[in-house]
Parts: sequence; C-alpha cells; structure tokens
Amino acid sequence: MRSLSVPIHSLCIVLVFLETTFVNAQSQRFCSFFGNKSPSPQPGLQNCTWYRGSSCCVNEEITSLFAKVQVPANSNGVCRNYINYLMCYVCDPKQNFFYQQERLTVCATFCNDVLNACKDAVLKGTRLGDRYGTNGTAYCVDSRFEVFSGSSTEQCFTLEESKRTLVASASSAKPNSLAVLFFTLAVLGFTSRHTKSSLGVAVGVALLLATMSGSSHALVSDQNIKDMATQLENALVGIGRDGIGRQKVQELYDNASSTTEDLNITGILGVIEDRLMSITDDLNTAAGQLKTALINARRVASANPTASPRLSDLPSAVFTDADSREAIERLDLTYNSTFRNYVSFRQSSVKIPDDVDRSALPVYESISWSAAIDSTLQTLQTARNVRWAYFGAESGIYRSFPAAAWVSNFAGFRVDYDARLRPWYLSATSGPKAVGILLDCSASMAENSRWSIAKAAITQIINSLSRDDQVNIVCSRGWLINPGGVRRNYSPSVVGCQKTGFIRATPSNRAQLLEKLNEQSTYGSGESHYEALTKLIGLFPGGTGAAGGCEKVLILVTDGTNTDPDAFSQVCYDKNRGSYGCNELVSDFSSLYTYVTQIHNGKGIKVIGIETGDKGSQLPGKLGCDNDGVFIQLTSSTNIRSQLTPYYSYLARLANTDNEVIKPTAPYVDASGLGRIITVSRAVYDPNNAQSLLGVIGVDAVLDDLENALLDDQFGLSYAFLIDTEGRAIVHPRLRPSAELVDDPVYPPIAELEVHNNLPIQFADVLTNMKAQKTGSSGRIIGPRPQQRGGLSDGVVWFNNIEFTYHYSAIAGTQYSFAFVVTTEDIRQAMLAARTYSPGQARNYYHEISKYNTNTRNSIGYMTSVRGYNNLAISTRQSTFKLAAQAFCDPTRYLLSDVPNFTTVDSFFNNNATQRECDNGGTFVPQVRATVWTTQAIQGIWDSRPQSVKDRLVWSYYGSANGMWRSFPGSRSTRDYDPTRRPWYRRALANPAYLYASSAVYLDAGGIGKVVTLAQTVFQAKSQAFNYPNNTLCSSPPYAGDCKCLGDGHCKSKYCYNSRCSNTQVAGVAAVDIRFEQFAALTETTLLNTMGIGTTDLCSQSNTRCLLINDAAEVVYDESFKTVADGDPRNYQNVPLGYLFGKVMLELLDMNVFTRFGFLNQQGLCSIAPYAPRSSDRDHILTAEQQDNYYENKGPIPNFQNNYGCPLDQVQYQRNPTYDLTGTSVQQSFRGPCRDGQFRMSSVNNTNLLLLIIETSQDKTDRLFNFNCHIYNNVARSGGFEAKETSCGIGFTDTEITGTCPRKVVYTPSCMYNSAPLLVQPSVMVALCTTLLSFFLTKH
Repeated sequence: MRSLSVPIHSLCIVLVFLETTFVNAQSQRFCSFFGNKSPSPQPGLQNCTWYRGSSCCVNEEITSLFAKVQVPANSNGVCRNYINYLMCYVCDPKQNFFYQQERLTVCATFCNDVLNACKDAVLKGTRLGDRYGTNGTAYCVDSRFEVFSGSSTEQCFTLEESKRTLVASASSAKPNSLAVLFFTLAVLGFTSRHTKSSLGVAVGVALLLATMSGSSHALVSDQNIKDMATQLENALVGIGRDGIGRQKVQELYDNASSTTEDLNITGILGVIEDRLMSITDDLNTAAGQLKTALINARRVASANPTASPRLSDLPSAVFTDADSREAIERLDLTYNSTFRNYVSFRQSSVKIPDDVDRSALPVYESISWSAAIDSTLQTLQTARNVRWAYFGAESGIYRSFPAAAWVSNFAGFRVDYDARLRPWYLSATSGPKAVGILLDCSASMAENSRWSIAKAAITQIINSLSRDDQVNIVCSRGWLINPGGVRRNYSPSVVGCQKTGFIRATPSNRAQLLEKLNEQSTYGSGESHYEALTKLIGLFPGGTGAAGGCEKVLILVTDGTNTDPDAFSQVCYDKNRGSYGCNELVSDFSSLYTYVTQIHNGKGIKVIGIETGDKGSQLPGKLGCDNDGVFIQLTSSTNIRSQLTPYYSYLARLANTDNEVIKPTAPYVDASGLGRIITVSRAVYDPNNAQSLLGVIGVDAVLDDLENALLDDQFGLSYAFLIDTEGRAIVHPRLRPSAELVDDPVYPPIAELEVHNNLPIQFADVLTNMKAQKTGSSGRIIGPRPQQRGGLSDGVVWFNNIEFTYHYSAIAGTQYSFAFVVTTEDIRQAMLAARTYSPGQARNYYHEISKYNTNTRNSIGYMTSVRGYNNLAISTRQSTFKLAAQAFCDPTRYLLSDVPNFTTVDSFFNNNATQRECDNGGTFVPQVRATVWTTQAIQGIWDSRPQSVKDRLVWSYYGSANGMWRSFPGSRSTRDYDPTRRPWYRRALANPAYLYASSAVYLDAGGIGKVVTLAQTVFQAKSQAFNYPNNTLCSSPPYAGDCKCLGDGHCKSKYCYNSRCSNTQVAGVAAVDIRFEQFAALTETTLLNTMGIGTTDLCSQSNTRCLLINDAAEVVYDESFKTVADGDPRNYQNVPLGYLFGKVMLELLDMNVFTRFGFLNQQGLCSIAPYAPRSSDRDHILTAEQQDNYYENKGPIPNFQNNYGCPLDQVQYQRNPTYDLTGTSVQQSFRGPCRDGQFRMSSVNNTNLLLLIIETSQDKTDRLFNFNCHIYNNVARSGGFEAKETSCGIGFTDTEITGTCPRKVVYTPSCMYNSAPLLVQPSVMVALCTTLLSFFLTKH
C-alpha cells in the first residue's frame, strides 16, 4: 500500500479552490459585459483595485477600454475619480444584475454624485452644471444609461458608502491574502487545468496530483487494444448506421425521380457580374448625384451669406446633433433591419468632432448650407445597394443620412469622430501616400512628456493611413561617451519588421508597427540624425504612380533641442571638454539642411516638421517650412488629432481630384454592424474657387449580395472567388465570411489560396489575365483542389489529380475580377425532378414552430420544457425544415428583413403552387422544394430507429448542399444559419473515406451542453450514367462518379454501391449529436466489457489514460472532459493531443502516423485579454429568435469585444492515410519533461477515430517549477499562434499597389516657426556648461 504524501503547493491549490468556489457561488454571478465569463480573483489589478478579490476584468481589458475614453474638458481630480469609478462597473462581479443586453442601469443617487463632482466639466462646449443643474438623472439619461430610482441597489450600479472616501482620495484597496496566493500560483503554473465546481472535487484533484506516480503494470496487449477498438467500432458504427440511417437516406435520393443537367457556366458568370455591376453602378450614380447637389447647395449659399453664426439659431431640419439624445429622439427613430439600427429617413444628422470649436463661423456655415442636400440623400435610398451617404466638410462637421444617434462607448460618452482623418476622406483628396517617419529617440526626448507626445502623434498619423498607403519609421539615436568616459555605440534603427523598405498600411501591419513603436525607448544622443535620415530615404519605394506613392512625405518628429542628459558626443567632448548639451546637429546642421533640401527638390518628398517641446523649433521648423511643408508644435498628448490638423489639411491640398475617377475603397467592416462595405468618395471643390476644398462626400454599399452570389455557387470542389487588380483575394470560400469579421481583414494574395506545392502551374497565367482584367478561361487543368477540413482555422484537405477549368471575367469600371473554377465531374449535376404535392402527403413544418396555431402545435408535440433541452421550444413528433439564405432568390433581402414571411414559406412547401424562376420574380431557387419534399421521408427513418439508439441522441439532422436544413426534434434556428458552412458539414466532405466522421467535443449552440457529432455524406442520385466527356476518368482507380467499381477503395468518393461509384457531388450530410455524457458512458462501458467480466478496468487506473482522438489529433474522449464545466471550452473543445501529452504527439509524428502542416491564416483572430472560462449557467444563453432580433433589442452601451483580427501561424495535424492501422496496433515508449511511459494505439475502423492508451510510469507534472513540461506541450500542440514577426512582412510580400495618381497642385502653405538660433551654442552657454561640469566632476 502506498503512503499518502501531499505537497505544500497541492494544499495551496485546495485553499485557492475554496475561495474561488465561495466567490463563484454568490448569487450566480457572471460577467455580462465580457461575454458571460465567470468572475475570478485578480490581485494584480492596477485600476479598480477594490475588485481584486473578485473581478470581472483583467488589466488588459481595463487598459484597452479606459485608454479610449476622453474625459470632459476642465474635469478636476474628484470628477476624474468619479468617472473612473463609474467606468469600473466593468469589473464589478455583480454586473449581470445591472448590465444586460448592452444596457447599463445606474442608481439615481450615483448619477447625482457624478454630476455634483463634475459640474464644472465641459462637454460639447457646455458646462455640465449649466446644462443639468443638480439633475443627475438627466445627465445619466443623456449618457444613454437606464436610471433606477428605487431604494434597492441590487438592480443598479452605485457608489458603495465604504468606497466614498476611496474615490475622494483615489486610494486603492488591498488584495486579500488568498487572492494573492491564487495569483502567485497562477503565475507559477500550478492552478488546476480543469476548474471544478465543488471543494470536494478540488481536494480530489489535489490528492490525485500528489499520488499520481506509483506502481505500474504491463501495457495493454496488442490483442486487447485491437479487441477494444473493434468493439468501439461496432458500437459507433451501430449508432451511425441506425442513428444516421445514411444508407436509407441515400436510397431516398436514388429512388427519387431525377434528371441530369449541365451547369450553365455562362449564366453563373453573368449573374455574378450583374450583381457586382449593380453595386458599383449604384455607388457611382449616387456619388455623382450627391456631389452635384452639394455644389449647387454651396452656390446658392454663396449668394445668400450667413446672417447669424450661432448653432442654436438653426432649425432642427438643418441641424440635428447626432450626439444629442434629445435632438435625435425628436425624429421618432424606427428600427430598420437594412441598417441594423434605429434611423430616421426624414433628414440627416450632424456629428461635430470634440476638438472642433462649435462657435466657429466655418462650422456654422458648413452645417447651414449643406442641409440642402437632404432631398438628394432621400432619393439615393431608393437604390438597392446604397446604405450610408454622407458629407465630411473641411470645417470638421460630418453630415450623415439617414439620421441616427451617434454610438456611445462603455462609459456613456459619444465616440469621437473626425471625417477629415478617415482614410476615405484622405484617399479622395491625396491618393496613395508613402509616409516615412524620422523619430528622435535620443535621451532628451524623455523630458517633459516629449516621448509620450511623439508616440501619440505617430500613432494618430499611422492610424489615419489606408491599405493603399505605405509607411515605415526610423528611430534616430547616436553613440555617446558617458560621464565616465566610456563610449556607448548606438545607431539609427528601422522600427518596422521590414528593414529594407516600406510596408503597406493594412490594419494588421499598422497594429504591428505601432506595437514595435511602443517597444522603443529613449537613450543615446542626437548625434545620428543625418545617418538616420539617409537610412529612411533609402527605404522610400521607387517606381511611379500609386506603387511609388502619389505623395512622398517625410515627417521629422523631434524635441528640437540639443540637451541629452548624461551624454556627451565625441565632437563636444573634444571641442568643449565634455560640456553638456552638445551634439553633431550643432556643428553640422547645415549638412542636414542641405540634404533635406536636395531630396525635396530631387525626389519631390514633402517635409513635415513636428516639434514635441517648446524650446527648439528651428530644426523641425526650418526643415519643414523651407521645403514647402508645414511645421507643427505639439504641447501635450491630449487632443492630438486637433493639433495635427495642419498636417491633414496640407495633404488634402496637394492634389485636385475634382474630375478624377476614384475607384471604390477596398472592402472594410462597417462599424455599425452592416458587415463588409465598400465606399465611393469624391472630393468637392467650391464652385466659386476651384482650389478651395469644401470636403468629401461618401456613399457606402454592402457586399452581401456579391458575397452570397459567390459563396452560394459551390458544387463539390467547384466554387467562385473575387480578386482585385493587385491579385488580392476579396471573397473566397477559404476566407472568413463577413458575419465573422471583427475588424478590417487582411486580403491575402490569391495564389496563397489557389496554389498547392506550386501547382497548378497554369494559375500564373490565369492570375496575370485576371489582374489585367481580361475575360477568358484556362482550358482543362489537372491539379490539386482544396476542401475545407472544418472551421477556417482547420485548414484544407487537398485532393490531387482533379480535372478542372478556370473561367474568369472582369467587372468594367472597377478594380475587381472574378473566377469560377469548375471540376469536370461537377459540370453535370443530378437534379431532383419536380414533384406533385397530394393532400394525403406528409406535411412539412417550417422551423418557426411557435407561429403555428394551437391545434398544429399539439399535433407536432410542441413543448417548451423538455428535460435536457434547456427550455427550448421543440417539436417532439415531427422534424422541421429551415432554409439558408442561399436557397432564396434574394438572399440579402431574406437575411435583412426575413422576407418571405412564415405564412408564405409554410404554404409554398405544402401545396402545388407554381414555382417561378428567380429571374422571373421567383422567391426560391430551383430544387429547393424538391429537396424539402424528398427529405420529408427522413422522419420515418428517424422514427423507426431502435429506442436504445434514440435514447443516446439529442439531435438528428440533415443539411443539403442547396441550403435546406431538416432537424429532429424540430426547433427554431437563427436566420443566418447555413448548414453547408458549418464545421461538421465540411468535416464530413473532407473525410469521405470515413463512414462516420466524428467531431471533437463542442458546446451545443442551443445551450443543452457538450455534444459529439457523427456525420456522413449523402451523394446525388446516380440512376443515370453521366457519360463524362473525358472517359479517362474511368480508366484507373480511384474512379469518378458512376464508374464501375468493386469496392469503396476504387472510388474517389470512397463509396461504391450497386457496383458503381457514387458521385463525388454531395447531395448533403446526415448527422446526429450525442450528449457527451452518453458518448463517454458508451465508450467506457465498451472498453470495460471488452476487458472481460471480473477483470480490472484498465482505464480507471491512476497511471493509465484511455483516449479517443480524431484524424486531426484532437481529443474526442478523455475521462477528464466529464467534469469540465460547459463554460470552459478550451479544456474540452478541439483539445489537441499535444496539449495533454506533448511527447506522445511528437512520437506519433516521428512514427509518421500523423503529419504536421502549417499555414498562415491571414484572417485569424487574437484576443486582447487571456482566456477565461464562461459561466455554465444556461439560462442566459440567447435563443435563436433573440439572436435574430439582437440589433433591434440591444441597448446603446456596447459590451467588450475581446477579439481582433490578426495573422496566425496555424499549426495542424493530419492523419497520414498511408499509415494503415487496420487490424493492427502500434506501441512506443516515451520519456519527456512531463511524463515517462509507453503507449499503444489502434484504429477504430470505419471511423476517423484512433484508440490511444497511455500508461505513465513516472509523472512529473506536479513538480515545483516544471516549466519545461508546459513549454514542451505548447511546442507539440496544434492551434493558432500569433504571427508577430510574419505579420509585418505580409504587407511587403503583398501585391503591388496599382493605379494612377490624381492631378497635383502647386501648393505653398503658410508656415511659421521660432527662428531663434536654438541649435547654435552661444559662447556664454558653452562657458556655463563647462563651469557646471567642472563643478560636478570635482564634487563627485
């Protein structure tokens, strides 16, 4: 018998679990602001420290949120404390009581407290005390908070009396000891990987860690594991055979009347072209009309000069302030699904930037005369594709139609917006830019906040660039000799990862460059500015036109001073015996000045001088002003945008784009939730002064129509994609769809998506022709074709030796071309023949079952409280069908407005009404009704299953290739649900060799808990021989569809029946979901029974783990998954084997059982804050109907968005198909930093699963400071890793910027600077420095 010893850190874990369990048990708290994660101790919290013991937020979230809030002007210290305390509601562990569905409820008493503290603060030009008096409720309502006036504080956020002194003194609370202990252990890596829900489980885990190592026994034998795998196969195949009923579903298609039809390639290309042309036509027409209306409005205004420059005198029809709740509510806004917002089509609304003086005459005038365009704006909304239309004036005002309230941030302040700094504004006035920034990084920049001012200015400049601009930064610091006489060698360095040139200012590249900027620090001297400048000039792009930058801009950011503390340059050390404040600029400014003048005159580089201090303006001032540039003096890091206005105004005047044809912007994500949009913008000049820029108009269009048209036309391995003239992929099945984008995406080169192992070589010619916007086809190609393996992060499976053709065409007047790649096998499709509906035929029920009358609901077994279904409304006797957007002739209209309605759909699929084609006013695409009617018989298949099988299943469903979704029990799905884009569907297509493709464990979207999916492909009917044009497809295996076969292995589809191969063309995927508890019980019972009655349960031994892994090396079954909370998906969903057993994974790679592949996912997702488990309470999970109506019902205070777009180095594993484990097993010993032991593995045939049994002879995971174990497992695991270095190179390896430049204008700005010779050392100062230095050295 082994002795029991418990290490001290295991006891610590027990104590931590005690506190965590106590905290989480309080009132079922969860963090509604952060996606319903659970509160946790955060002893390291730097702000809102009173929540350290139990907090909803972490430091990364506070930093991200608070940094974006600009407190009102003139706020005193107490006011700032109150606002800070208000913002700390995001950390309150009780926030689910007062923050729900983006609505924040604040106690009325606290509203009064905040107003009283901030009565002298100025917001939108008005003192808060003057505006609200003592009415704090009015202040909170205007901040768009809900206000609770009752005595209870449980339903609202308030200032606790115990914290009142804390807020007044700005002190912070001390973390309790247990929380500190938790934090310390978390840092050391000793917290339990699987958070338990009770102390008893926690103690068990701690004791298990303490007693893990012990006696071992012989590893399971070869025969035993093969028997176990066989029994698992029988159990799973039995569920698949009887539960899915794939053979019977296949027979429904084979027995249905069908015909064959060749794809109309020309017709498909025409539809795509028409849809894209309609978007660009609508945009260009709308932009032209809006520009004309604006010019006419200005001409009329010029004849009627302004009478009174007060905004309060303007009627609401002229000026409705988008920031004013009161003004906006007077318009009686109504919800519009097209805009996903509450809007008014009566008029436009106006946004004025915070930094703009509202009393300025230009502001009043531009608001006054631009209101005349409202009638034109109303007309534009009749165009199908037009969304927001707007005008950004040079004065800073932004007029937008339809009128809507401006968005607020989490603190209730309106988000600031200055149109003049937006890429759509700048690109319309100056074209593509190449911006080189020379940043003074010498030690003197650390003084008086100069460094923070410089970084804030550069951040603002970089964030205003568009993806058609190029940029890089050089950090200038020189060598010095310190007071001790030691020389330190410093030299200028390129800040960006790209060291030999500029990078494109894509969103990810901008973020990467700013990250590198923030890593810089100040040291060294100003000795090297000349060297730094020559380095930066060498980085500027060559070439002409847009590729070289239509405008080349050099920005010098410096303090302009020559005092580098504790630093001596060699020049000054020699000449002045070590006097302070001397550098090469003093003696060699003329050389620097001459060089800057030469590059300005010779290369046309514009020079911008920015000073971050108030003493030395000659260096940046003289260099900027004497070279037709501008000089800007920045005095603080606040209101940086306003201080940089001369820079943006200067850029806007360098070109005249009045008659230029500006192509639409690259697609980007609309901030208001419309998905991907493109913008056409036009600069507008004063009709009375052709050189005077009035501003820029813009018109937005959504890309839903285009994306749906492209992505819906998929047949087997055939699909369409869209690129621009630079060869970037804009729409492609392997890119993230609009609904999943969180910010502006990176558009990768199309070759990265279409070429595999340098094949097909013919694609190079296709790409050349498409970039040249030619129309044609490639001819037949034999090469690889991709199929998505599951989710976008799972990569693709490449099928080799596929015959296919590229058909491509350009969209006239745009920068876009599209292609439709069609495999030969997909040309001819089996089409279900139209059927006649008879009165006695079984009825089809639409998924919105709550809308049926009482009698119908009773007949289908409508229930809302079925055990295990989380109060979902389900039909227990009948399946229901749902149609994805692709099944409708107008998918965009369906997604936005749910048209047609329930009655129309239900009636059409239960009668013989004539179906019209889409181009003749039809509603549904062909084949949809035939699919619904054919699959109705699946209900009988599901009803006839053995009860023992039914008891294990939670959902049974079938998704067809044309977007029909049938499920049992029937239940409502979200409007945008499309089965063909779900991971389980794609996984089945990518695994045709497996009869039963099992997913990893995942959380059911309906909230019923953890499930495992078994799925199988169903193929199109093959009752007629297709007689492919190329008979070689049947000459040697693997054979194409309808070729004669002797077994599954002879067919490309891996399915041979009736002596012929099934088509590779998939009709759909049939699947069932098993509750993980049931799946685990089935697995454990099967394994135990295989060992024999009375024998020891091998898998229950403390040193043995029995795992099921799938073909992607993801763990599908591990005993520990049973105790992981539903809200902790990282510890059961898609868990890589390497994450649990890194050494075992590496051994399997060495044995070639699995192969490793990696790819750069340029549209990956990264997180601001670290992973945190979610609450397991299923009551707050939104229903499908709530999700569909989310935008209509959500409040104005947005929740935290943790994800952002970033490039990921995606690492995945794939089972090697040539390593056959059928009927055999493999054994291997292993030694690693986590464990020593041995394992044996065998295949669960006819599935994509492997049975893996691992015996540990020595467990090292509970050793103190075993960092090597964590590192080792991370090396071996699959998943996405942020490509920090790679992302910087994405822009530079990206395609070249194309296009012409707008007409340049000779413009000499007004430029002034302090001409005092601050860079010249007066002899008096030299003497003084020498004297002080001598005194210092003598005394020290």
